[in-house]
Amino acid sequence: MWRSAIVCVGSVCLLTASHSAFGQQTSTASQTSPDPTFKCRRPADPRRRQTGCNEHEFTVDETLAGGWGKVRQAMQRIGITPTASYVGGLQTNVTGSRDQAWSYAGQLSLGFSADLGELIRARGLSAYVGISWGTGSNLAGSIDSVIATSGLYAPSFYLGEMYLQQKLMKDKVTVLAGRLAAGNTFAQLPVFANYVNYGINPGPFSLGANDFSFPGPPPGSEWGAQASYLVTPAIQLDAGIFNTNLNSALGENHGTDFAIQEGNKGVLAVGEISYLRNQAANSRGEPGQISLGVLHNGNAFASLTDASEQRDGLTGAYVMGQQMVFRPEGPGTTRGATIWAAGTLNYKKVVSPIPLFWGAGASYEGVIPLRKHDIVSAGLMRTQASRYALPANTEQFFELNYQWNHSRYLTITPHGQYLWIQEKHGTRNATVIGIQVALTL
Repeated sequence: MWRSAIVCVGSVCLLTASHSAFGQQTSTASQTSPDPTFKCRRPADPRRRQTGCNEHEFTVDETLAGGWGKVRQAMQRIGITPTASYVGGLQTNVTGSRDQAWSYAGQLSLGFSADLGELIRARGLSAYVGISWGTGSNLAGSIDSVIATSGLYAPSFYLGEMYLQQKLMKDKVTVLAGRLAAGNTFAQLPVFANYVNYGINPGPFSLGANDFSFPGPPPGSEWGAQASYLVTPAIQLDAGIFNTNLNSALGENHGTDFAIQEGNKGVLAVGEISYLRNQAANSRGEPGQISLGVLHNGNAFASLTDASEQRDGLTGAYVMGQQMVFRPEGPGTTRGATIWAAGTLNYKKVVSPIPLFWGAGASYEGVIPLRKHDIVSAGLMRTQASRYALPANTEQFFELNYQWNHSRYLTITPHGQYLWIQEKHGTRNATVIGIQVALTL
């Protein structure tokens, strides 16, 4: 077994309440704590990792290269776990532009987690650093879409999150400090990772479009601190404060701009409460999650009516939830149907180009009896522009995809998207098709 601190990707995260049947996994969760497999179907993958997977373990059959010869084994003996993955996507617009364009985008991700309890005998203390290398182009630019049709486009090399983590109070409290990203923890649902479009994967597009210091790397991250408290097995509180340096958020110097102030002021503060339904390892019912969050950024933002004018502060809120509604094989299995919905609101429309967002969808794992771990997903989402912003900031899109799971380490996802893009003189439609490959190395 290898200790990992990695987020799921590709076909990850359809709901589960016990060990995954698709490759045996173990969990440190007790019978009353939330089962980590709910959020961590791919614990060996470092792309867009979330701290909820920090103590999750994985076996060598979850990676293409197994134990990397003796390298992974040797590093694990001293408490260090290296992980790697590659995700690549090819897309084209069938309609929606004068010319048809082809776009490829890919990301190679590396992650290193260190159990400092083993290295320096510091109980409950660990460290993590992530790195990414992106290549390719952005199809959204060819069809004039506000929302990227894939979340892979982040060309160049970037240093990602880099932080220390401490577990306290019998693991009920988790504290992080260092280079962090609010978007890697807050406004997240596991089912979002079942989609390709950046409008919902990894989270609602509007939050990052209004505040560049919110999204996670690549390209950027911020100095910050956050804490999570499992009040009861069903109630979890999360809170964090993050710097607001725009250069850091945009990945200046390949993610190594460590300055605290470069014309910015204030902090981004985020709070979230989550109801974790039937997530304990011994739960008999179908698992789900409902999260409600608020955020406030004290920085100055350019007015949409006059770019030379600055307005102080940006406040927003979000609500989202997912629920497994059908599990034919009973507790301890992942096959079945999950529905989800999400909505966001930013209050200051004069500085928020997309103050409103809503989305809803469903995923079904094992719709074909002979392919029990393949996942089909559909979702409809809409961004609503501020009345002070360009009409093109209002956009609606529908995605349908099928995630073919060859193994624990390889997922191939053919997908289609249909976009309604509002323009000055009306609405233009675009159709996008593509295929995405996710490989855990």
